[in-house]
Amino acid sequence: MARIDLTPFGFTPTESLVYEVLLRDGPGTGYAIARSAGLARANAYSALEGLVSKGAARMEGGRPKQYSPEGPPSLIARISNSYGKALDQLSNDLEGLSQANSPTLVEINSSRAVLQLLTHDLTRATRSVRLLAPADAFPLLAPALRRPVAAGVSVSLWSTTPVELDFTQVRVAAQEPSWPGTPIVAVMDEGSAVIGSRNGSDVHGHWSTAPWFVAAAGLTLRQLGAS
Repeated sequence: MARIDLTPFGFTPTESLVYEVLLRDGPGTGYAIARSAGLARANAYSALEGLVSKGAARMEGGRPKQYSPEGPPSLIARISNSYGKALDQLSNDLEGLSQANSPTLVEINSSRAVLQLLTHDLTRATRSVRLLAPADAFPLLAPALRRPVAAGVSVSLWSTTPVELDFTQVRVAAQEPSWPGTPIVAVMDEGSAVIGSRNGSDVHGHWSTAPWFVAAAGLTLRQLGAS
């Protein structure tokens, strides 16, 4: 049984297993990989072809052919890019069909989730952006932040420690001692907001379009000196 589960991202359980074998044992032939994975050769070759087509492995010519894994950072980048585009397309499609927008509250329980939500809202902001985030989040959000800045949107950024971006200013906000961890607070176009906290590698919070939640996020920013 594979310990790496790629199935939430469109991979099969067998592809997850074979990718783990490639990472653990390194490049190999289809025959060698099938033996290491405990699979029938046909199943191993099918999984390898699937991994190659999805950008998780490379096939090198020769006889016999050799298969190598894409490194984890490369695979994560590919998945993030693919799912980011899919989410953008879905968002556009849903906005085109929706007749009414009901207030929504979504729980956040990972750093990747909050980065994806912030990126989504940043790239769609047309009026205003207010964001307080940990310093190391800004390099990751920089590509999304460039869009509203370049479009002339009112962008106000804060961090609890100094940050330098080459295209806009990030001011330092005084951190509230009673806040649990490092605050993550954002208000986009006065229509959506994030209130959360990072403690070590753990991130928890909520994203919402509810007017009361957006107002609470604005008040929180002012309380934390980000206003």
